Amino acid sequence: MSKMKIFLAALVALAMATPALAVDVTVHGDLNNRFNLYTNQAQMYKTFESESRVTNPVSDKTQTATWGDIKYRLWTELSTNDGAVKGVYAIELGALRFGDSTYSKGGGATYSGDGVNIETRWAYTDFQLPFVQSKARVQIGLIPWTVNHYVWQETAMGVQLKGDAGPVGYTVGWARGHENQFDNSSSNAFDDADGFLLRGDFKPADGVKVGLFGLWQRQDAYDGRLTPETAFEIKGFGKDQYNIYTIGTDGSFKVPVGLFVNWDAIYQGGKIKEPLDQDVSAYFLHADVGMNLGKVRLTYTGWYASGDDDSTDGDIKNFMSTDVDMFDSVVLFEGGYTDDNYFTEKPYIQNKGMILNKLAADFQATDKTKVGGAVLYLMTAEDLANGEDTLGTEIDAYVSHKLYPNVEVALNAGYLFADNGMDNFAAPGTSADNIFRTTMRVRYGF
Repeated sequence: MSKMKIFLAALVALAMATPALAVDVTVHGDLNNRFNLYTNQAQMYKTFESESRVTNPVSDKTQTATWGDIKYRLWTELSTNDGAVKGVYAIELGALRFGDSTYSKGGGATYSGDGVNIETRWAYTDFQLPFVQSKARVQIGLIPWTVNHYVWQETAMGVQLKGDAGPVGYTVGWARGHENQFDNSSSNAFDDADGFLLRGDFKPADGVKVGLFGLWQRQDAYDGRLTPETAFEIKGFGKDQYNIYTIGTDGSFKVPVGLFVNWDAIYQGGKIKEPLDQDVSAYFLHADVGMNLGKVRLTYTGWYASGDDDSTDGDIKNFMSTDVDMFDSVVLFEGGYTDDNYFTEKPYIQNKGMILNKLAADFQATDKTKVGGAVLYLMTAEDLANGEDTLGTEIDAYVSHKLYPNVEVALNAGYLFADNGMDNFAAPGTSADNIFRTTMRVRYGF
C-alpha cells in the first residue's frame, strides 16, 4: 500500500500549503464495497466481457460462485482561487477481490494484504482560455471523454475544448486510443488510432435538450488480425487501417405533467481497409418513454443496434461502440453491482446487434428507501452462429436504502429465462440453462 500512503501524504502536504500556493484543494471519494451473493453461471462472470473472452461462457448445468470485491476511487482537485485553472488527479483501487492473489491488475487481497492494484483514473489540467468573453475551457491529459452514451463514454487520453457560443454549448476534441510505434506494420507519423470529436448541445425550449455530434476515427497501420466476425468494438481493433465516421443526435424533453422522453439516433459509415476492405454502414436507435406519477416512475426503454447478417458480402452492417458501459440488464450487461465482471459491456452481442425492450417501475417508498423492478425481452438483430436470435426474457429487481445521506446499501437480482439464442454460448450440442445472479453493495461517497 505504499503508493496509497504516498498519495494521501501528498494530499495532506498540499492542503497544508494552500495559503502559500493560493490553491484551493478538495478531496473526493467513491468507496464501493460489492458482493456477488450468488450466481448459477459462474463462467459468465469470471472476467470482463466473457461474451468474447471465455469459451462457452453459458452452461446447461449449475456453476455456482460467490465473491466480494472493492472498488475505491479517490480524487483531488487543485484550483486557483478564481477557478481559472484546475488540476485533477484520481486513483482507482480495484476491483480488488477478497482472498484472490491472482485477480485483476497484479493481485487480489489475500493474506498479508494486496498486490499492485492502484491505477490512474483521471489526470488532467483544466484551464479557462484568457481573453475569451464566453466560458471556454481546455482539458489536457487523461480526461473524461464523452461522445455519446452508446458510442464512446469513458476515460481517454486527449485534449478537448469545451465552451459556449451563444445558446449552444460545444465540445471540440481529439483522443488517442492507441499509438503505433514504428515497426514493420507502422511506417508513418499519422498511423495511430485517433478520434476527432465535434459536439454541440442546446436547449431550444423549456424542458428540451438536443445534442448533435460527429466523430471521425482513423488508423493507418496493419497487423492482419481483424476479421469481420471480430469487428464489433473499436477499442478491440488491432493495428488495422480504418476510417469510420459516426454522426448522430441525442436529447430529451420533459413536460409538466410528468412525461419524459430520451432519444439517440446514430449512423456509422466509412471503411475498414486492411485486412477486410469492407464498407461500414450501420445504425443505432434508442428511446426511453416514461411518466412520473408521484413516487412512482414508469419507463419503457427500447433500442435497435443493427447487426451484420453476412460477413462475406463486403459490407459491415453492425453498429460498433468504441468504449462504453451498459447497465440495463443485471444478467447480460453491467447491471450487477460487481460490474467489473459481465457478459458484455456493449449495447449489442458480438457483430449481431441487439433488439432490446424493457419495462421498468421505480418506487420511492420512503425518503431513504427505493425499490424497483423490470422485465426485458432480448434479441439479436441478426441470427447468431447457431441460427437463432432470441436471447430470452429477463426479470430484474432491486432495493436501495440510505443508511446515511452519503452511504447506500443496495441489493439487486436478475433471472434470465434463456431462449435458443443463448445456446450459441454453450458447449456444442447443449442448451443454455436459465441464468440467475444476485449482487449487493455498500457504497460511501464524499
